[in-house]
Amino acid sequence: MTLGFTSVKFSNFRNLAEQEINLSHKEIFLIGENGQGKTNFLEMLYFLCYASSFRIRNDKILIREGEDNFYLSGQFLHSSDLISNRLDVSFDSHNKKIRLNGKNVADRKDILSNMPCIVFCHNDMYFVNGSPEKKRIYMDQCLSLHDPLYINYLRQYRKILKERNFLLKNKEKSMLPVYTEQLIDKGFSLLEKRKSLVEFLNNSFSSYYSQVSGTDVSLHISYNRSWKDDDKGKIRETMLKKTEKEFQYGLTLSGPHRDSFSVMLGNNNFLDMASTGQLRIISLLLRILQSEYYQMATGKNPVLLVDDVLLELDSEKRKRMMDIFPQYEQIFYTFLPGYLKDKKENSLYLRVKEGILENFDGES
Repeated sequence: MTLGFTSVKFSNFRNLAEQEINLSHKEIFLIGENGQGKTNFLEMLYFLCYASSFRIRNDKILIREGEDNFYLSGQFLHSSDLISNRLDVSFDSHNKKIRLNGKNVADRKDILSNMPCIVFCHNDMYFVNGSPEKKRIYMDQCLSLHDPLYINYLRQYRKILKERNFLLKNKEKSMLPVYTEQLIDKGFSLLEKRKSLVEFLNNSFSSYYSQVSGTDVSLHISYNRSWKDDDKGKIRETMLKKTEKEFQYGLTLSGPHRDSFSVMLGNNNFLDMASTGQLRIISLLLRILQSEYYQMATGKNPVLLVDDVLLELDSEKRKRMMDIFPQYEQIFYTFLPGYLKDKKENSLYLRVKEGILENFDGES
Protein backbone atom coordinates (compact mmCIF):
# COMPACT_ATOMS: atom_id res chain seq x y z
CA MET A 1 0.00 0.00 0.00
CA THR A 2 1.37 3.42 -1.01
CA LEU A 3 1.35 6.07 1.69
CA GLY A 4 1.60 9.76 0.83
CA PHE A 5 0.33 11.13 -2.47
CA THR A 6 -1.36 8.47 -4.58
CA SER A 7 -2.26 10.78 -7.46
CA VAL A 8 -2.28 14.46 -8.40
CA LYS A 9 -4.12 16.45 -11.02
CA PHE A 10 -3.19 19.99 -12.01
CA SER A 11 -3.78 22.66 -14.61
CA ASN A 12 -2.30 26.10 -15.33
CA PHE A 13 0.29 25.93 -12.52
CA ARG A 14 3.58 27.55 -13.56
CA ASN A 15 4.78 25.88 -16.78
CA LEU A 16 3.17 22.52 -15.99
CA ALA A 17 0.86 21.18 -18.68
CA GLU A 18 -2.56 19.94 -17.58
CA GLN A 19 -2.06 16.38 -16.40
CA GLU A 20 -3.08 13.68 -13.97
CA ILE A 21 -0.18 11.66 -12.54
CA ASN A 22 -0.28 8.38 -10.63
CA LEU A 23 2.19 8.58 -7.73
CA SER A 24 1.65 5.19 -6.11
CA HIS A 25 5.32 4.72 -5.16
CA LYS A 26 7.35 5.49 -2.06
CA GLU A 27 10.22 7.03 -4.04
CA ILE A 28 9.69 9.29 -7.05
CA PHE A 29 12.58 10.61 -9.14
CA LEU A 30 12.03 13.66 -11.38
CA ILE A 31 14.66 13.75 -14.13
CA GLY A 32 15.19 16.65 -16.51
CA GLU A 33 17.31 19.60 -17.52
CA ASN A 34 17.08 22.88 -15.64
CA GLY A 35 14.05 25.04 -16.40
CA GLN A 36 11.81 22.16 -17.52
CA GLY A 37 9.49 22.05 -14.50
CA LYS A 38 11.03 19.74 -11.88
CA THR A 39 11.02 22.32 -9.10
CA ASN A 40 7.62 23.58 -10.25
CA PHE A 41 6.26 20.08 -9.67
CA LEU A 42 7.66 20.03 -6.12
CA GLU A 43 6.17 23.49 -5.58
CA MET A 44 2.80 22.21 -6.77
CA LEU A 45 2.91 19.35 -4.23
CA TYR A 46 3.90 21.79 -1.49
CA PHE A 47 1.01 24.07 -2.45
CA LEU A 48 -1.38 21.14 -2.13
CA CYS A 49 -0.08 20.50 1.38
CA TYR A 50 -0.16 24.08 2.66
CA ALA A 51 -2.00 26.23 0.08
CA SER A 52 1.13 28.36 -0.19
CA SER A 53 4.44 28.32 -2.07
CA PHE A 54 7.91 27.81 -0.64
CA ARG A 55 9.33 30.15 -3.31
CA ILE A 56 7.11 33.25 -3.54
CA ARG A 57 4.31 34.99 -1.64
CA ASN A 58 2.30 36.31 -4.59
CA ASP A 59 0.11 33.45 -5.81
CA LYS A 60 -0.67 35.29 -9.05
CA ILE A 61 2.85 34.51 -10.25
CA LEU A 62 1.99 30.79 -10.10
CA ILE A 63 -0.68 31.06 -12.80
CA ARG A 64 0.47 29.76 -16.18
CA GLU A 65 1.20 32.54 -18.65
CA GLY A 66 -1.89 33.48 -20.64
CA GLU A 67 -4.32 31.92 -18.14
CA ASP A 68 -6.33 33.49 -15.30
CA ASN A 69 -6.47 30.64 -12.76
CA PHE A 70 -4.91 27.39 -11.65
CA TYR A 71 -6.37 24.24 -10.13
CA LEU A 72 -4.70 21.49 -8.10
CA SER A 73 -6.10 18.25 -6.75
CA GLY A 74 -4.37 15.53 -4.77
CA GLN A 75 -5.31 12.15 -3.35
CA PHE A 76 -3.25 11.09 -0.35
CA LEU A 77 -3.09 8.33 2.21
CA HIS A 78 -1.46 8.64 5.63
CA SER A 79 -0.18 5.77 7.75
CA SER A 80 -1.91 7.16 10.83
CA ASP A 81 -5.40 6.35 9.54
CA LEU A 82 -4.99 4.55 6.16
CA ILE A 83 -7.95 6.58 4.88
CA SER A 84 -7.84 8.12 1.41
CA ASN A 85 -8.26 11.89 1.47
CA ARG A 86 -8.57 14.51 -1.23
CA LEU A 87 -7.39 18.11 -1.26
CA ASP A 88 -8.43 20.61 -3.92
CA VAL A 89 -6.93 24.08 -4.21
CA SER A 90 -7.86 26.68 -6.81
CA PHE A 91 -6.83 30.29 -7.33
CA ASP A 92 -8.26 32.80 -9.80
CA SER A 93 -6.15 35.94 -9.23
CA HIS A 94 -8.48 37.12 -6.48
CA ASN A 95 -9.73 34.18 -4.45
CA LYS A 96 -8.11 31.03 -3.14
CA LYS A 97 -10.45 28.12 -2.49
CA ILE A 98 -9.46 25.07 -0.45
CA ARG A 99 -11.56 21.95 -0.15
CA LEU A 100 -10.78 18.87 1.95
CA ASN A 101 -12.82 15.82 1.04
CA GLY A 102 -15.35 18.09 -0.66
CA LYS A 103 -15.78 20.49 2.27
CA ASN A 104 -14.67 24.12 2.18
CA VAL A 105 -11.71 25.01 4.39
CA ALA A 106 -11.84 28.60 5.65
CA ASP A 107 -8.51 28.68 7.49
CA ARG A 108 -5.28 27.38 5.94
CA LYS A 109 -4.25 26.26 9.43
CA ASP A 110 -6.83 23.48 9.22
CA ILE A 111 -4.99 21.60 6.45
CA LEU A 112 -1.46 21.71 7.88
CA SER A 113 -1.66 18.31 9.56
CA ASN A 114 -3.30 16.43 6.68
CA MET A 115 -0.30 15.77 4.44
CA PRO A 116 2.72 17.53 5.98
CA CYS A 117 5.73 17.85 3.74
CA ILE A 118 9.26 19.13 4.27
CA VAL A 119 11.03 20.75 1.32
CA PHE A 120 14.81 20.79 0.86
CA CYS A 121 15.61 23.66 -1.51
CA HIS A 122 18.28 26.22 -2.44
CA ASN A 123 16.64 29.01 -0.43
CA ASP A 124 17.21 27.04 2.79
CA MET A 125 20.63 28.72 2.90
CA TYR A 126 18.80 31.82 4.18
CA PHE A 127 18.04 29.92 7.39
CA VAL A 128 21.80 29.85 7.99
CA ASN A 129 23.18 33.10 6.55
CA GLY A 130 20.03 35.15 6.08
CA SER A 131 18.29 37.83 8.09
CA PRO A 132 16.79 37.27 11.56
CA GLU A 133 13.38 37.22 9.85
CA LYS A 134 14.41 34.19 7.77
CA LYS A 135 15.60 32.39 10.89
CA ARG A 136 12.33 33.14 12.68
CA ILE A 137 10.50 31.70 9.69
CA TYR A 138 12.40 28.44 10.17
CA MET A 139 11.49 28.25 13.86
CA ASP A 140 7.87 29.14 13.12
CA GLN A 141 7.67 26.47 10.41
CA CYS A 142 9.00 23.78 12.74
CA LEU A 143 6.49 24.62 15.44
CA SER A 144 3.46 25.38 13.26
CA LEU A 145 3.58 22.01 11.50
CA HIS A 146 2.28 20.16 14.53
CA ASP A 147 1.08 22.77 17.04
CA PRO A 148 -2.14 24.71 16.26
CA LEU A 149 -1.76 26.48 19.60
CA TYR A 150 1.55 27.95 18.46
CA ILE A 151 -0.13 29.28 15.32
CA ASN A 152 -2.80 30.93 17.48
CA TYR A 153 -0.17 32.48 19.76
CA LEU A 154 1.78 33.75 16.74
CA ARG A 155 -1.27 35.30 15.11
CA GLN A 156 -2.40 36.91 18.35
CA TYR A 157 1.08 38.23 19.04
CA ARG A 158 1.34 39.80 15.59
CA LYS A 159 -2.07 41.44 15.98
CA ILE A 160 -1.18 42.87 19.40
CA LEU A 161 2.21 44.01 18.08
CA LYS A 162 0.57 45.88 15.21
CA GLU A 163 -1.86 47.61 17.57
CA ARG A 164 0.89 48.46 20.06
CA ASN A 165 3.04 49.95 17.30
CA PHE A 166 0.06 52.07 16.25
CA LEU A 167 -0.16 53.46 19.79
CA LEU A 168 3.57 54.19 19.85
CA LYS A 169 3.53 55.89 16.49
CA ASN A 170 0.59 58.09 17.51
CA LYS A 171 1.95 58.86 21.01
CA GLU A 172 -1.11 57.34 22.71
CA LYS A 173 0.18 56.50 26.19
CA SER A 174 -3.02 55.66 28.08
CA MET A 175 -3.67 52.24 26.52
CA LEU A 176 -0.04 51.20 26.10
CA PRO A 177 0.25 49.25 29.41
CA VAL A 178 -2.72 47.07 28.40
CA TYR A 179 -1.12 46.10 25.10
CA THR A 180 2.27 45.65 26.74
CA GLU A 181 0.80 43.06 29.12
CA GLN A 182 -0.92 41.24 26.26
CA LEU A 183 2.29 41.28 24.23
CA ILE A 184 4.29 39.82 27.13
CA ASP A 185 1.68 37.11 27.73
CA LYS A 186 1.53 35.86 24.13
CA GLY A 187 5.21 36.52 23.46
CA PHE A 188 6.30 34.52 26.49
CA SER A 189 4.37 31.51 25.15
CA LEU A 190 6.22 31.82 21.82
CA LEU A 191 9.54 32.13 23.63
CA GLU A 192 8.98 28.96 25.68
CA LYS A 193 8.12 26.90 22.62
CA ARG A 194 11.09 28.23 20.65
CA LYS A 195 13.41 27.41 23.55
CA SER A 196 12.14 23.84 23.55
CA LEU A 197 12.66 23.60 19.78
CA VAL A 198 16.28 24.78 19.95
CA GLU A 199 17.00 22.31 22.76
CA PHE A 200 15.70 19.51 20.51
CA LEU A 201 17.79 20.69 17.55
CA ASN A 202 20.94 20.69 19.64
CA ASN A 203 20.44 17.06 20.69
CA SER A 204 21.69 15.86 17.29
CA PHE A 205 22.93 18.90 15.37
CA SER A 206 26.63 18.71 16.21
CA SER A 207 26.95 14.94 15.80
CA TYR A 208 25.11 15.06 12.45
CA TYR A 209 27.38 17.83 11.21
CA SER A 210 30.51 15.89 12.18
CA GLN A 211 29.18 12.73 10.55
CA VAL A 212 28.38 14.40 7.22
CA SER A 213 31.36 16.77 7.04
CA GLY A 214 33.87 14.17 8.20
CA THR A 215 35.30 16.63 10.72
CA ASP A 216 35.38 16.50 14.49
CA VAL A 217 33.95 19.89 15.46
CA SER A 218 31.49 20.78 18.18
CA LEU A 219 28.81 23.11 16.81
CA HIS A 220 25.66 24.25 18.55
CA ILE A 221 22.66 26.43 17.76
CA SER A 222 22.34 29.50 19.95
CA TYR A 223 18.84 30.94 20.39
CA ASN A 224 19.32 34.72 20.23
CA ARG A 225 16.37 35.87 22.30
CA SER A 226 15.27 39.47 22.36
CA TRP A 227 13.87 38.94 25.86
CA LYS A 228 16.75 37.49 27.87
CA ASP A 229 14.78 36.76 31.04
CA ASP A 230 12.56 33.78 31.82
CA ASP A 231 10.45 35.81 34.23
CA LYS A 232 7.52 37.89 33.00
CA GLY A 233 8.10 40.48 35.71
CA LYS A 234 11.66 41.10 34.58
CA ILE A 235 10.54 41.25 30.95
CA ARG A 236 8.00 43.88 31.98
CA GLU A 237 10.73 45.92 33.69
CA THR A 238 12.90 45.72 30.57
CA MET A 239 10.07 46.92 28.35
CA LEU A 240 9.23 49.81 30.68
CA LYS A 241 12.82 51.04 30.45
CA LYS A 242 12.55 51.13 26.66
CA THR A 243 9.18 52.90 26.49
CA GLU A 244 10.49 56.41 25.81
CA LYS A 245 12.79 55.17 23.06
CA GLU A 246 9.88 53.19 21.57
CA PHE A 247 7.80 56.37 21.38
CA GLN A 248 10.70 58.03 19.55
CA TYR A 249 10.88 55.25 16.97
CA GLY A 250 7.17 54.41 16.88
CA LEU A 251 8.05 50.71 17.16
CA THR A 252 8.18 47.91 19.71
CA LEU A 253 11.91 47.39 20.19
CA SER A 254 11.93 44.02 21.96
CA GLY A 255 10.04 40.75 21.80
CA PRO A 256 9.94 37.46 19.87
CA HIS A 257 9.48 39.41 16.61
CA ARG A 258 13.17 40.32 16.97
CA ASP A 259 14.47 36.82 17.82
CA SER A 260 17.06 34.97 15.78
CA PHE A 261 19.51 32.08 16.11
CA SER A 262 23.16 31.49 15.26
CA VAL A 263 25.32 28.45 14.56
CA MET A 264 28.23 28.66 16.98
CA LEU A 265 31.65 27.04 17.24
CA GLY A 266 32.43 27.59 20.90
CA ASN A 267 31.89 31.31 21.47
CA ASN A 268 32.40 32.22 17.80
CA ASN A 269 29.77 32.57 15.10
CA PHE A 270 30.50 29.74 12.66
CA LEU A 271 29.10 31.86 9.82
CA ASP A 272 32.20 34.06 10.02
CA MET A 273 34.51 31.18 9.11
CA ALA A 274 32.36 28.63 7.24
CA SER A 275 32.64 27.85 3.53
CA THR A 276 29.64 27.75 1.21
CA GLY A 277 29.78 23.95 1.29
CA GLN A 278 29.69 23.90 5.08
CA LEU A 279 26.72 26.27 5.10
CA ARG A 280 24.89 24.01 2.64
CA ILE A 281 25.44 21.02 4.94
CA ILE A 282 23.98 23.01 7.84
CA SER A 283 20.95 24.07 5.79
CA LEU A 284 20.24 20.44 4.89
CA LEU A 285 20.66 19.38 8.52
CA LEU A 286 18.13 22.00 9.62
CA ARG A 287 15.55 20.41 7.31
CA ILE A 288 16.41 16.91 8.54
CA LEU A 289 15.98 18.06 12.13
CA GLN A 290 12.72 19.78 11.22
CA SER A 291 11.47 16.42 9.95
CA GLU A 292 12.64 14.64 13.10
CA TYR A 293 10.99 17.27 15.30
CA TYR A 294 7.70 16.70 13.50
CA GLN A 295 8.08 12.93 13.93
CA MET A 296 8.84 13.32 17.63
CA ALA A 297 5.84 15.59 18.21
CA THR A 298 3.26 13.65 16.18
CA GLY A 299 4.49 10.09 15.70
CA LYS A 300 3.96 10.59 11.95
CA ASN A 301 6.36 10.73 9.02
CA PRO A 302 6.24 13.61 6.52
CA VAL A 303 6.52 13.63 2.75
CA LEU A 304 9.98 14.88 1.72
CA LEU A 305 10.49 17.10 -1.34
CA VAL A 306 14.19 17.18 -2.20
CA ASP A 307 15.23 19.64 -4.89
CA ASP A 308 18.67 19.14 -6.42
CA VAL A 309 20.49 20.72 -3.45
CA LEU A 310 22.12 17.35 -2.71
CA LEU A 311 24.08 17.76 -5.94
CA GLU A 312 25.99 20.62 -4.29
CA LEU A 313 27.72 18.05 -2.07
CA ASP A 314 30.50 15.77 -3.25
CA SER A 315 29.56 12.12 -3.65
CA GLU A 316 30.93 11.01 -0.28
CA LYS A 317 29.20 13.76 1.70
CA ARG A 318 26.02 13.12 -0.27
CA LYS A 319 26.12 9.46 0.77
CA ARG A 320 26.73 10.38 4.42
CA MET A 321 23.87 12.88 4.29
CA MET A 322 21.52 10.22 2.93
CA ASP A 323 22.58 7.91 5.77
CA ILE A 324 20.94 10.27 8.28
CA PHE A 325 17.89 11.20 6.22
CA PRO A 326 14.72 10.92 8.32
CA GLN A 327 11.98 8.36 7.86
CA TYR A 328 9.31 9.45 5.41
CA GLU A 329 5.94 8.49 4.03
CA GLN A 330 7.14 9.31 0.54
CA ILE A 331 10.06 11.13 -1.04
CA PHE A 332 10.44 13.12 -4.26
CA TYR A 333 13.88 13.86 -5.72
CA THR A 334 14.88 16.09 -8.63
CA PHE A 335 17.96 15.12 -10.64
CA LEU A 336 19.76 16.32 -13.72
CA PRO A 337 20.27 13.69 -16.45
CA GLY A 338 23.43 11.70 -15.80
CA TYR A 339 23.45 12.08 -12.02
CA LEU A 340 21.18 9.14 -11.32
CA LYS A 341 23.42 6.12 -11.83
CA ASP A 342 21.52 3.23 -10.28
CA LYS A 343 17.85 2.59 -10.82
CA LYS A 344 15.99 1.49 -7.71
CA GLU A 345 13.30 -1.15 -7.86
CA ASN A 346 9.74 -0.21 -6.93
CA SER A 347 10.48 3.48 -7.57
CA LEU A 348 8.79 5.80 -10.04
CA TYR A 349 10.85 7.69 -12.61
CA LEU A 350 9.33 10.70 -14.34
CA ARG A 351 11.03 12.60 -17.14
CA VAL A 352 10.16 16.30 -17.07
CA LYS A 353 10.41 18.24 -20.31
CA GLU A 354 8.71 21.57 -21.09
CA GLY A 355 6.23 21.08 -18.27
CA ILE A 356 5.18 17.57 -19.32
CA LEU A 357 5.84 14.56 -17.09
CA GLU A 358 6.23 11.09 -18.59
CA ASN A 359 7.16 7.72 -17.13
CA PHE A 360 10.52 6.40 -18.25
CA ASP A 361 12.81 3.51 -17.40
CA GLY A 362 15.31 5.42 -15.29
CA GLU A 363 18.08 5.38 -17.88
CA SER A 364 19.80 8.76 -18.25
